[in-house]
Amino acid sequence: MSPRWKKLWNDLKATRGRMIMMVLAIAVGIFGVGTILSSYTILTREINLNYMNTNPASALVEMDEVPDELVEAVKGQPGIVDAEASSTVTARVLVNDEWVPILLFVIKDFENMRMNTVQPESGEWPPADNTILIERVAMSLLEAQTGGTIDVQTPNGSLQALTVSGTVHDRGLAPAWQEQMAYGYVSPETLVKLGESGSMHILKVITENRSAHLSEIEGTISALAGWIKQQGYDVNEIRIPPPDKHPHQSQMTAILIMMLIFSLMALILSSVLTATMIGGMLAQQVRQIGVMKAIGATSRQIMGVYFTMVILMGAVSVAIGLLPGIAAGRALAGEVGTLLNFTLYSDSIPWWVYAVELLAGILVPLAAALIPILRVTRTTVREAISDFGTSRNSFGSRKLDAFLSRIRGLDRTLVLALRNTFRRRGRLILTLGLLAAAGGMFMTSLNIKAAWEKNLEGAAQNRKYDLELRLNQSVDKSNVLPLITSIEGVKQVEIWNMAPAGIPREDGLEILRTYPDGGHGSFTARSVPAESRMLQLPMMDGRWLQEGDVGGVVLNHMAQSFYPGVQAGDTIEMMVDGNPANYEVIGIAKEIGSPATAYMLPEFFEEAIGTRDTVNAVRISMNDRSPETVSRAATEIGATLEKAGITIKMEISEARLDEAIGGHVYILIFALIMMSLIMGVVGALGLMSTMGTNVVERTREFGIMRTIGGESRTVLRNIISEGIFIGILSWIIAIVVSVPLSASVGNLIGNLAFRSPLPLIISPSVVLTWLAVIIVGAIIASAYPAWRASRLTVRETLAHI
Repeated sequence: MSPRWKKLWNDLKATRGRMIMMVLAIAVGIFGVGTILSSYTILTREINLNYMNTNPASALVEMDEVPDELVEAVKGQPGIVDAEASSTVTARVLVNDEWVPILLFVIKDFENMRMNTVQPESGEWPPADNTILIERVAMSLLEAQTGGTIDVQTPNGSLQALTVSGTVHDRGLAPAWQEQMAYGYVSPETLVKLGESGSMHILKVITENRSAHLSEIEGTISALAGWIKQQGYDVNEIRIPPPDKHPHQSQMTAILIMMLIFSLMALILSSVLTATMIGGMLAQQVRQIGVMKAIGATSRQIMGVYFTMVILMGAVSVAIGLLPGIAAGRALAGEVGTLLNFTLYSDSIPWWVYAVELLAGILVPLAAALIPILRVTRTTVREAISDFGTSRNSFGSRKLDAFLSRIRGLDRTLVLALRNTFRRRGRLILTLGLLAAAGGMFMTSLNIKAAWEKNLEGAAQNRKYDLELRLNQSVDKSNVLPLITSIEGVKQVEIWNMAPAGIPREDGLEILRTYPDGGHGSFTARSVPAESRMLQLPMMDGRWLQEGDVGGVVLNHMAQSFYPGVQAGDTIEMMVDGNPANYEVIGIAKEIGSPATAYMLPEFFEEAIGTRDTVNAVRISMNDRSPETVSRAATEIGATLEKAGITIKMEISEARLDEAIGGHVYILIFALIMMSLIMGVVGALGLMSTMGTNVVERTREFGIMRTIGGESRTVLRNIISEGIFIGILSWIIAIVVSVPLSASVGNLIGNLAFRSPLPLIISPSVVLTWLAVIIVGAIIASAYPAWRASRLTVRETLAHI
C-alpha cells in the first residue's frame, strides 16, 4: 500500500467518530430523498393505473331517459367507441339519528360493467335485489357491516332498510371520509323498491380521443348531443371530467414534488455538513499536507486522497440510507393510497431511482467538499508548515471581534464562549445554515397547520347558520317556512334557493367539467336575501349584494376558474338552470370550502329560473349551536317536513362541513414535520461536528486554561455555552427563514385546496417551541465534545499537535 493510501486508512481510523457522523448525515439525506422519490414514482404510477382501470367515461350525458335502442345507436356515431346507460340518485342514510348523504349508482348489469367499473371486495356479487353494495371506505362513515342493514331514504321514497350485501372498491372517486358522502351501488329493481323510477337517465360514452385535450372531447360530445336532439331526445346536462386524471391526482403530485424538493434540501444540507467536517479535518492537517508536499507529493495526489475519502463515505452512506429510504417510501405510498382510496398493484421502484440516489449520495457530497479540499491542497509548502491554527488574521482583526472583546459584565466563561462562537466564521455560517434550515422548516410545517386551522375557523365564522336543507323538489315557501320555524330551538330560517349554473355555449349545451360524483368542478347559482347575515364573506373586489342589485351577481373566488380575470364591474354570460343571460359582477368574495357559486337577489334568481315563491334550499340558525342540538333539530325538522309530504335531498350541518374540509391536508402537515425532523437530525449532527472540531482545534487552549486554574466544569460550561449561543443564533435566522417559506408553502397548499393562499401566520408558540428544542438539542450535541475536553489532562493538551 502506498504512503498516501496508508494515510487515508489511518485518517479514517483516527477520526472514526467524525467519519461516522458524516456518513450518518449523508445517509439521513439519502433516506429522505429515497422516501419521497420512491413514493412519488409509486403513487403517480398507481393512482393513474387505478383510475384508468375503471375505464372512465369520457363524458356523461344527462337526459330524461336513456332507452336501450338509443345506447346502441350512439355506439355507431362518429368519434364514439362505446356507450352505456346508467343512473345516479342522491339519497340519505340515517346513522345514529343523523342523516348522512349517499350517492347511489344504479347499475343495470353488474357482471358486464364497461365504464366507471367497480371491483368486488367482499360479500355477494352481483348483489341480489333489495340489497346494496357499499364502497369500502364508506362502510365506516355509515357504521355498516356486511350482512347488516342501513336505513335509506330516496327523494321520492320512504325510509327503508336495505341489506348490505357486500363492499366494492371504486377507484375513480374521492374517498368518502374526505367528502363526507357515502357511495352505494344498486340494481334498477332495488331502486324501484326504494320508491324511484328504475329507468336510466345518464348516457356514458367513451370517445376515440379520450386522452385528448378537453376542447377536442367537447367537440365530439357536442356533435353527439346535437345528433341526440335530432332524434327527439332532450339533453339536460353534460359532464366531462378531466381526461385520464383521478380527482386528487394533481393535488397529490404537486404536494409530492414539494416534498421531494425539501428532501433534496436535506441531502444538500447533509453534504454541506460533510464539507464542514472535511474542512475542519483539513484545517488540522495543513502541516501534514505541507510535509507530504515537501517529500514529493503533488496537489493532485493529495486531492485524490481526500476525494477518495468523500467518495467512500458517500458510498457507505448510500448503502446505509438507500434501502431504508425505499422501504419508508413504500410505506408512505401505502398510507397515501389508503387515504386516497386506491390500491397499490405494485410497489416496484424503477431502476433509475436507485441510480439517482447512488449518484446523489456520491456526487453531491463531493461537490460540497470540493472547495475546502482545493483550498487546502493548493497551499504551498511554506504556508502549510508555517500554519499554527488560529492567528491574528482569523480573530481580533475585524470590527465584530473588537466589539466582542469589549463586552463586560458577563461571566468570563460566557464571554469566552461568545467570542469562540465567531472564531471560525466559515464553519459557523455552515452550521447556522444547517440548523436554521431545519428550524425554518419545522416552524413552517406548524405555521401551515395553524394557517389551515385559521382558514377553517374564519370560514366557519363567516357562516352564521348551523344547518342547510336541500329539498328534492321546489315547493311553495308558505308550506315550508312555518313548519321549520315551529321546531323548538330554531332561531331563524332563510331561503337560499339553488340551481345549476354554467357558461353559455353557441350550441346551447350545458357542459360541466365534473366527475361522476357531480361535486368536483360544479358551478351553482344561489339566491341570497339582501338583508341576510347568515353568510358574511370577505370581499376581494367590489362589494356584497344590496337592495336594488337586480341583474347583478357576486361570484365567490372559486367561480373565477370559470371566468379567468373577471373583475367587479364586468359583464359575464351565465346560464342558470339552462337559461342564458348577461349579468353584472357586483363583487368577488373569498369563500373557503364551497364550490364555485354565483350569488344573486331572490327576485332576480326567480326571474332567471322562471318560478315564483318557491323554495328548494333553506339555511337555519339555532339558538343553541352545539352539534348535538343541531343534529336533533335536523332529525325533527326532517320528520316534520316528511309528514307534510316534503322530502329532503341533503342535510349539511356546520360540523359535517368542517369535517369534510379539514381532512384533506393533515397528511401533508405530518410529512412536513417528518421532513423537518430529518433536517433537524442533520443540523444536530452538524452542530456536534462543529463543536468537536472546535474542541480539537482549541485543545492546547484548554491546557492553558487548566494550568491557570480552570476546572473541568469550567471547560464543560464553556463548550456547552458556545453550543447554546450557536443554537440561539440559528433560531433567530430560522424565524427569518420561516416567513418566506411559510408564505410560499401556504400559497401552494391554499391554491391546491381552496384556490386561495393560506394566511401567513407566524405562531409565537411555534417559535418558542423551536427555541426550546434547539436549546435542548444544542446541549445534547455539545455534551459529548465538552465531556471529552473536560477529561483532558494538562500533559495531553500541551502535547497536542
